[in-house]
Amino acid sequence: MKTQRQNFTNLKNSKVVNRIFKNALVIVVLASLVSCINDKDEVLVPQPDGIALTERFNDNRENAVEEFILDAATGGIITGSQGTKVTFQPNSFGLNGTPVTGNVTVKLIEIYDKASMLLKNKSTLGQRVNGDKEALKSAGEFFINAEQGANGLELLEMANVQSRPVDFVDLDGGMQVFRANGDGIDNDCDGIDATCDWVEADEDGNGENDGVQVKDGQGGTAGGEFATYNYNIGTFGWTNLDRWYSYTGPKTQIFVDVPAEFNQDNCAVYLSYDGEPTALARMDTWSSTLEMFTEHYGLIPVGLEVHIIMVAEIDGQLNYAIQGTTIVEDHIEVITNLSPITQAALETLINGLP
Repeated sequence: MKTQRQNFTNLKNSKVVNRIFKNALVIVVLASLVSCINDKDEVLVPQPDGIALTERFNDNRENAVEEFILDAATGGIITGSQGTKVTFQPNSFGLNGTPVTGNVTVKLIEIYDKASMLLKNKSTLGQRVNGDKEALKSAGEFFINAEQGANGLELLEMANVQSRPVDFVDLDGGMQVFRANGDGIDNDCDGIDATCDWVEADEDGNGENDGVQVKDGQGGTAGGEFATYNYNIGTFGWTNLDRWYSYTGPKTQIFVDVPAEFNQDNCAVYLSYDGEPTALARMDTWSSTLEMFTEHYGLIPVGLEVHIIMVAEIDGQLNYAIQGTTIVEDHIEVITNLSPITQAALETLINGLP
């Protein structure tokens, strides 16, 4: 019987095997590089940061605070940089119901334009008594507060608020006083960081919405080239001069479809009304089923011209999208991407909208 021998080629000297090994090595190296690149991309892709966006809003409010020193016994008038005046009566600053003495620090924030409303997250969305929410047109939003040392003070007597001067041609006789208000016992909607909707104010407790007086530049009720809105407050916090935005014609819902990585926790979407420089509603209702933003009610007029504004904080940079559109029935607005921008540039764009 013959013994069968198998002839094995020396692997070390085989060109074919060497070629196979080299090709395999290249494949392994390339696969490793691709894997590393993919892993790196997954780690480094910037994500929207909702906490950073909220901090931006809060910082903008803090930076807008103006402080004034008054003698509590004599009271006095403070005037904001944009022209808002607040008059305090003598002995009207109190702590636990008792007038304080000495100096007090009065704080003021005044908001008159749409960009400030958005970047301080103080949109003009109002809430009716029945819970329905509708857009408001504002003549000014104001935060007024007083402190003495570490103590927050209260108002013991009514203080008067006077808006910045307004051209008579721009006056709106339908303005009323609104307050920031929430729906929970622990929801502080008069604090500087309040983001609550606006409700009609009743400072004197008579069961009626507080009225607004219009006075001319000399303090009278007629004449002159400009006028001011005037009203009284009995408590500190946020107030807003508003009127309900009037709707006519058929109405519909509007949905905003945002990129996949965005949701109600990491961005903000607003509805800006064309032709109304101070009408800005935040679309803070998120449909988890549709994964879209919407508003609380079906009260957007068909045919209304608006701009959708979306903002987010991504990798320490403010990002935005602005899209103009005309509302159609069952409107769906699709936002495909956002672009980086400075806050100053965004302010200019927003205040330049029609």
